Amino acid sequence: MKKLFTILTVVALTTTMSFAQAQFGAKAGLNIAAVGSSEDGAPEDARMGMQLGGIAMFDLSDAVQLRTGLTYSQKGASMAKESGMETDLVFALDYLEVPIDFAFMLGDGGFSLSAGPYLAFLMGANAKYDGESENMNEDDDNFNGMDFGLNLGTSFLINEQILIDARYGMGLMDITNDDTMGDEVSVNGVLQISVGYVFGN
Repeated sequence: MKKLFTILTVVALTTTMSFAQAQFGAKAGLNIAAVGSSEDGAPEDARMGMQLGGIAMFDLSDAVQLRTGLTYSQKGASMAKESGMETDLVFALDYLEVPIDFAFMLGDGGFSLSAGPYLAFLMGANAKYDGESENMNEDDDNFNGMDFGLNLGTSFLINEQILIDARYGMGLMDITNDDTMGDEVSVNGVLQISVGYVFGN
């Protein structure tokens, strides 16, 4: 999977070097994240987080656009931990993410559908409960340093400057190390809603 992402990245970036039309901007938004597991366990709820980053858009044709960038993205999950009393427990997984999305324009109205892979680098893994925070990767590498997945989304560009985007990021890699969870496979899943501003239009 990571080799495929590398190949797609090189091809996409090499192709865009021949195109003069490039647009850059910034975005911020909301993440509604959860962790899917291959085995039954404690019920997990969504972790509400944020995303913040830069965007770069390259016109490949009148109908297709390459969209990439660098995004700080908060993922993870939350659950209720019962130990005599109920305590909120949040697994906070923070990533630096590089998407490679291909956006397909739906006419001239500003709407588009997009799909493409992403590669994410783990910046922090913490368990938060009772107002305390514990580093989950301090002594043992409980979580993998990288994540790989697929983005599917839609967006609306207003006046060629305001980009409203909604997407779902589906993880394709086990985010935990083999020794941590045994045979259990855990993957990220996140619904992302953002508003961006495109400079220079």
